[in-house]
Amino acid sequence: MSTVLRIAIVAATALASLAAGPRPAWAQADQMSNVQTLMTQARTSFDQLDYEGTVKALDTAIGVLEARPTEEARKLLPTAYEMRARSRFGLGLRAEAQADFTSLLNMDPAYALTGQLSPRIVELFEAVLRSTVTQLTVSIAPPNAEATLDGVKIPTSGTLQIAVGDHTIAASRIGYKAASISFKAEAGVAFDMVQPLALERVSSVFTFVTSPPGVEIVIDGIRQGVTQPGPPPAEIAERAARAGLPASQLSNVLVVPEVQIGTHRLEFRKDCFVGTERRLTVESLDDYVIDPIRLEPAVATIAVKSSQPGTMVYLDGQQRGVAPMTISDVCEGPHLVELKSASGRHISRVDARTGQKIDIAGALRPAFALVSTSGQAALNADVRLTIERQLESAQSVTFFAPPADDANKALGTEKLPPDWLAFDANKRALGTSADIGAVLRRDLSEKLAKVFDAQGVASVTVPSSLNRNRLVVAVLGSGSGEPDVLEISLDNPETVNFAIGRLDRRLSFFRPSIGLTAVDVADIEGAVVVAVDGPSAKAGILPGDVVMKANAQPVIDAAALTTLLAGRKADEDLTLELKDKAGTVKRADVRVFMTPRLIGMNDQTLMVNRILVDLRARVQAPGDPVEDSVMRLNLAVALARVENWSAARLELQRVKLPDGPGVSNGTVQYLLGLASDRMGNRAEAEAAWRAAAASNALLTEDGPAIKELADARLAELQKRPAR
Repeated sequence: MSTVLRIAIVAATALASLAAGPRPAWAQADQMSNVQTLMTQARTSFDQLDYEGTVKALDTAIGVLEARPTEEARKLLPTAYEMRARSRFGLGLRAEAQADFTSLLNMDPAYALTGQLSPRIVELFEAVLRSTVTQLTVSIAPPNAEATLDGVKIPTSGTLQIAVGDHTIAASRIGYKAASISFKAEAGVAFDMVQPLALERVSSVFTFVTSPPGVEIVIDGIRQGVTQPGPPPAEIAERAARAGLPASQLSNVLVVPEVQIGTHRLEFRKDCFVGTERRLTVESLDDYVIDPIRLEPAVATIAVKSSQPGTMVYLDGQQRGVAPMTISDVCEGPHLVELKSASGRHISRVDARTGQKIDIAGALRPAFALVSTSGQAALNADVRLTIERQLESAQSVTFFAPPADDANKALGTEKLPPDWLAFDANKRALGTSADIGAVLRRDLSEKLAKVFDAQGVASVTVPSSLNRNRLVVAVLGSGSGEPDVLEISLDNPETVNFAIGRLDRRLSFFRPSIGLTAVDVADIEGAVVVAVDGPSAKAGILPGDVVMKANAQPVIDAAALTTLLAGRKADEDLTLELKDKAGTVKRADVRVFMTPRLIGMNDQTLMVNRILVDLRARVQAPGDPVEDSVMRLNLAVALARVENWSAARLELQRVKLPDGPGVSNGTVQYLLGLASDRMGNRAEAEAAWRAAAASNALLTEDGPAIKELADARLAELQKRPAR
C-alpha cells in the first residue's frame, strides 16, 4: 500500500470523526490518536521530501486540531503549521506557506524554527515575524496576582513576544478587585506598560493551617470551611516546624477571603478535640497568615467490667471488644455503652468529659428492646427513652430504646404499624394490635428480638390523649404470643415503683419441707398433721398428730409452722414436739429438704414474660441437675402461658424429676400431655396422662392432685372422635 493511500485512509477516518460532531471523551481520545498517526506519517513524508504527502496528511490533522482547542492541540498545532509551511514552500506555494507561518506566530509569537533550514525559508519566516509579532513589557501589582493575556496565563513582570492585533490583559487576586486593560499591538512598535496595572485592595485574607486536619473554622459565627489533609506549602510547614508541629500532622491551607477591618472572633472546632477561640483585630487590609492552630484531643477513658465472661462491649453501637477492657479514645460528649451476651445486656448512657475516667461494672440482665410507640405522646417526645429512664432501676430486667431509625427500619421490614403491640392497662388490644393473633405475635417477637440482640421486645402506648402522662408498656419475651402490661403515670412516682416491684418480684422455685402436710382444726391449738411422707414418716409422725412446738418455739397453727420452715435451709435439723390422738406428748427429729415449686398456670399476678426471659438466662449455664430440671419445668409453664406450646414441650422433655408427692415426675407428665394435646399429638398426650394418673403428684405445692386432673383429661379425650 502506497504512502499516499495510507494517508488517505487515515485522513478519511479523521474527517469522518470530525464530521460526526461532539463526541464523548473516549471518542475524542480516539480522534487525537488518529491525529498523532497523521503527524507521524507527515514527518516521515517530510523527511523523504514527499511534500505532497506531507501537506495531505497535515491538512486533515490541522483541521481536527483547529476544531478541538484543547491544551494538547495547542502544543501540536505550531509544529504542524511549521511542517506544512515548509512543505508548501517546497512545492512553490509561497503565499500558502506565508499564511501558515502567520497562523503559527499568532498562536505562538515566541516560536523558533527547528532543524536544517533553507535561507529562503528563514527569510520568509523572519519577514512574517516582523509583520506579525511585537514585544510587550508587563508590569502588574501585586506581583503575586494571577495575570492572563487573552485568557492565557502570563507572568506579572517581564518582556513577552505577542502577536500584532487587539489584546486584553486581566489580573486578579483574592482580597483585590479584579482589573483589566485592552490595547492594540502594532508591528514594529513595542508596547510598554509604563504605569503598572495595580489592583485595588478591597479586603483582607486569612490563611489557616491546623493540626490535626479536619478542623471547622468559624469567623464571627459564620462557617468558613474545614481544613483538608496536608501537607501545606513549604514556607508554612517551616513556620509550623519552628512552633513544634511536624508537617505530617498539618492540614493544607484554608484561605478565607473578604475579611473586613475590625475585630473578629475565630472559632476552631473538631469532634473529639477541645475547641479553641481567638480574637484578631484587622487594622489594615492585608494578607494574614494565622499561626498554626493546634487542637488537643478531648477524650475520656471508660473501663468496663462484666459479671459474665465473654461479654461483648459496644460503644455507640460499634463493637469494641470483650470485657474486661479499657477504652481510652472516648470522645467528649454523650455516649451509649452496651454490654451484651446471649442471656442479657447492660446499658449505660454516659456524658464523658475530657480527662475523665468512667468505671462501668455491668450486671447483665435479660433485656427488652422498646421498638415502637403509639398514641399521642406529650410534647412529641420519644417516650421509649422516657420508659428506659423510668425503669432503669429494675434489678431483674433491662429496658432499652434502640435508635429510632433502627426501630423504624425493623418495623418497616415486617410491614408493622406503630400500634402493632398497643394494649391498654386491662390488656385489651388497641388499633392494629387487635388484628394480630397470638401466633403471628409470637413470630414477630422472635424476629424483632433477634434484630436487636434482645431477649424480648416491648412497646409503649399512650391510651388517651386526655392524659398523656399515663403510659402502658406491653412486654413480649422472644417467642411469646401473649404480652404482659405495665401501667405508669409519669406524674405519679408510686406507679413507677409499683411497676418495678412487679418486674422484680422474686420467685422461689424450691421450698423447705419436712415431709408432712398440716392444717388448722377448730378448737385445737397447733398444726394438725393430715399426711406424711419422707423424713416425717421415718420419724414416726402419723396423721392425726398435732405439732405443738418446733425447736422449742410454739406452733399455734399451720401458718406458724409454714413460716418457721420458710427460713430453713436444706439439711437443717428440726426437733418437733407433738401430741398424738390419745394426747400423749412425743418428740420427733426431722431433717429439712427442698421440694420443687411450680408457677401457676392461671396466676394473673405474675409477669410471665419477665419470668420467661429470666429462666431462659438461668438455664443457659449448666448447674445442679435437679435445679436445672425445676427451672426448665417452670420455663415450660411460662412458655405454655404465652401460647408457645412447641417450645414448652421441648423443655418438658428435658426435665428429669423423680416420682413422688408434690411437684414431681407426675407433674411433668401431666404438662407434657397438655403440650402434646395442643400440638395435635393424641397418642403422646394419652400416654403422658396415663403416666400422670398413676402418680400422687400435685400441679403446684398447694394442689390440685395430678391424678384427678389426668383422669379428667383422659375421660375428655375418650369422648373426642378419633382423627
